[in-house]
Amino acid sequence: MSSETHQVPMSSESHAVIPGRTRQVVADKNLSPGAIREGIPKELFEQSTAKSMYYLARDLVQVFVAYFLFSTLGCPLIEIVGAALGGEDQIAAKIFKFAMWNVYWLVQGLNFTALWVLAHECGHGGFSPSRAVNDAVGLVVHSFLLVPYHSWRLSHGTHHKNTNHTEMDTVFVPEKVEPDADRMHAIREAVSESPIVSLGYMFLTFTLGWPLYLTMNMTGQKYSERANHFEPTSPLFRNSEGHFIVQSDLGLLGVIAFALALVYTDVVTGSDILCWYFIPYMWNNCWLVFITYLQHSDVRLPHYNAEEWTFVRGALCTIDRSFGAPLNWWLHHINDSHIVHHLFSTMPFYNAIIVTEKYLYKTVAKEHCLSDDRSLWTMVWESWRNCLVISTEEGVCWMKNK
Repeated sequence: MSSETHQVPMSSESHAVIPGRTRQVVADKNLSPGAIREGIPKELFEQSTAKSMYYLARDLVQVFVAYFLFSTLGCPLIEIVGAALGGEDQIAAKIFKFAMWNVYWLVQGLNFTALWVLAHECGHGGFSPSRAVNDAVGLVVHSFLLVPYHSWRLSHGTHHKNTNHTEMDTVFVPEKVEPDADRMHAIREAVSESPIVSLGYMFLTFTLGWPLYLTMNMTGQKYSERANHFEPTSPLFRNSEGHFIVQSDLGLLGVIAFALALVYTDVVTGSDILCWYFIPYMWNNCWLVFITYLQHSDVRLPHYNAEEWTFVRGALCTIDRSFGAPLNWWLHHINDSHIVHHLFSTMPFYNAIIVTEKYLYKTVAKEHCLSDDRSLWTMVWESWRNCLVISTEEGVCWMKNK
């Protein structure tokens, strides 16, 4: 899907915020999910446990194959080439070894991200019609990836229920500024406009952003008390949900205890865990934050205050971003079928992409849907430099850089 193909002429009140980027047509308040659902075959809303298990098996095989190939072929090749280059202490040998390991880390990071997407499906009830199956698979897979399954499931559900609500959304909430920003904001703005500073913040966000979000609610809504995904009393959750938070914590503790037991019994070393698991895990975190940021950060997408927000308006405030055929397939189309996912979050991903490609632009929501297929760098840099704040005096708020 091309970003230009589905752009719609804007009303006279809308304008190009940056060259070639025009604001989304704001949906009518009365537009309902049912009206959009008309014309979409009912069977595409149904989950299949067998089909989902096939994709889970596919991803697990990919993880095993990546490990097997690199351990049996990659590592010996590193030794052979290193010897040919004069020994492992030589600079050329070190560079080759680092390059080879980076191939493994990138591939395994993508495999971990694919698994993460399936656990995300479980959290929405899109993996299986059985809640028990969803929770069992989701808890195991997400715990393996050091994600508190139920805790994130609940906070992520809040995001879906309040997407782009200025006071209720929980994901990449933009800074709110008053019409007459104070001097300190002007100074921060001037500093943030430096490309070097932007690159530094981007690096921190895409490496540490996910663990900081889980532990400190970084980029989330502001609360008057400590907010995180590990305390049952966190304001992210209702009192009745405390037992879910405990289950999630126990899942993580189980994985950590298992890893420590492996090291303690000399089955593996700390270096093994770092190289074979932890760095791919960090790549998974990077992809997760990168995907989520691009889905919800764009100058064309509005935010709404309480008076203007509706579920459909919020659900339409995301963009289908194509990363190219290999990555789209690898990541289960979480990036290029996200509008449908927000409209109908229990729809399994393998049907969401069908609806996106065959039905979405034939529905009454077609003029409100945006897509983008430019390079990953172009998309993220444009958003990073231009999506900094929103003005709180407006009922329909647009991201801007000043």
